[in-house]
Amino acid sequence: MSKNKLAGIIVGCIIVIILAAVLAGPPSPPVTETPPPEEGWIRLRIANVGSIDYPSDFLELQSGDYRELVEEFYLVYEIPSSDFTLQQVGLNELKLSAFEEYRRVLLQTVYLNPGEEVFRANEKYTMSQQELAEIKDELITNLNQEYAWQSSIGAGNIRIIDPGTLEIVEVNGMFPLVWTYKRQLDDNPVVLVEEYVFFNYDKTHHLTFAYRVQDEEECGDIFEKILYSFRLQN
Repeated sequence: MSKNKLAGIIVGCIIVIILAAVLAGPPSPPVTETPPPEEGWIRLRIANVGSIDYPSDFLELQSGDYRELVEEFYLVYEIPSSDFTLQQVGLNELKLSAFEEYRRVLLQTVYLNPGEEVFRANEKYTMSQQELAEIKDELITNLNQEYAWQSSIGAGNIRIIDPGTLEIVEVNGMFPLVWTYKRQLDDNPVVLVEEYVFFNYDKTHHLTFAYRVQDEEECGDIFEKILYSFRLQN
């Protein structure tokens, strides 16, 4: 099962419940002001989506992702595709030191079927614990199917170690669902994964952070800053 197909299945199971979810009140004002990135950070502008910042000495844009340097007061890359991957510095050049670490920030945008719409990103909604549990069960089932397929083609034994939590959070005036869980490939270090699903009109944006649990002290604060640098255009 491809990642795109898996994402479609995940979105499908969420949309059924999202459409029936209850609005908790008027939309929160979105955080429209975008301050300059921190010194040494790069701003990545994503066509028709928004922007996100990352530290250039900690992560790099995966080779093959088109990028264009824009002349501004700080370093800016522009990419025409909504999907990208950030990874540990040096991996593009296959440096041995890069293989001793594992860091990922991924964005994937999924467009809904014609006529389907979900909440705007800044509309706060509520779900019951039962609804959240149903979504989480679907996510676990589909991810286990993906892992089984990967194992069948020789990608190793990857599995969910801890199914974690699923909750609605607030990020810059937006209200994504976030699934936090732990996974492991063979005997490699356990990886912590946080997948944020931002619903917005006719699309959903999946922003995923992943790093080794043993590196939480090093990665946790930086990844949180990257998360809160994320802005949607509308």
